[in-house]
Amino acid sequence: MSIFKIEEEIILKSWNDIIHRPCYESPIKPVKHHFVHITAYYSFKDESAQCGVSDCLQTHKRGFLVRTSDEKETNLCEDCGQRFFGVSFDKQKKIIQDNIKIRKQKIRLNKILEQDNIKERVNELKQAPKGANWLYRVLNSFCDTYPIELLSALKKLAINMDDNTILSELIENECDQSQLDDIGQLQGLNIFALDIREELIGKILKPLLELKKLVDNPDEISSLTRYCKWADDLDEQFVIVEKLIKEGQLFFTTWNLEKLKSIPLPKASARLVQSVSWNINKAAKK
Repeated sequence: MSIFKIEEEIILKSWNDIIHRPCYESPIKPVKHHFVHITAYYSFKDESAQCGVSDCLQTHKRGFLVRTSDEKETNLCEDCGQRFFGVSFDKQKKIIQDNIKIRKQKIRLNKILEQDNIKERVNELKQAPKGANWLYRVLNSFCDTYPIELLSALKKLAINMDDNTILSELIENECDQSQLDDIGQLQGLNIFALDIREELIGKILKPLLELKKLVDNPDEISSLTRYCKWADDLDEQFVIVEKLIKEGQLFFTTWNLEKLKSIPLPKASARLVQSVSWNINKAAKK
């Protein structure tokens, strides 16, 4: 199981928090110890800190905790931070705050990665009897069989069943009540508004695989925000897929398909819909 490496969170609220760190040393001669990394920043109310560089030692409020090449720690005032790292306090503070945000995002995403069952849930939904694979196959077969005018009408009905031009057209043409009832009773229309492959693969599995690649290539991490949004929406997305599969099962029933004949279409398309005999078991035209 691959998860993100989480670095230590360093919070410095007082001068004591700095000098009591296990590897802290002061003063340090910069010619002897090479400063390699800024690990934290601090900002105190008064000038209670003292710079750890032997040729400075000035008291100050704001500065940095730094690591040396021999795994020791010391602290630098703002001026020494600029001298040795070429960075201002405010700029480095922003960098560290961004890193803290990324750290929190990694912790959030590790909870998802540690579950290690998302791919298994996807496979179960795909391979179940009349699951996502079945729906994708039967829907493609249906779209290849029926006229484009019917498919367009079904999509319009799926998007807005309550106020639809198809129902208005039926009323204007003085169609009988049974036709209106048939259209109003159609089930599972949402399979024409959402793409089962996109909802399951594009919105669940693909981001998971991308996230696992980022774990193995941490230098490529630019922003984890969208993956956190994906993680937050994951349970809801699985619900959407499960409902979509159930709607597909409701749509592809003999009772439901028979009601398609009540949808007003051009004469040639209407004749085709009337003539098609659909094999429910084989999910194809007889």
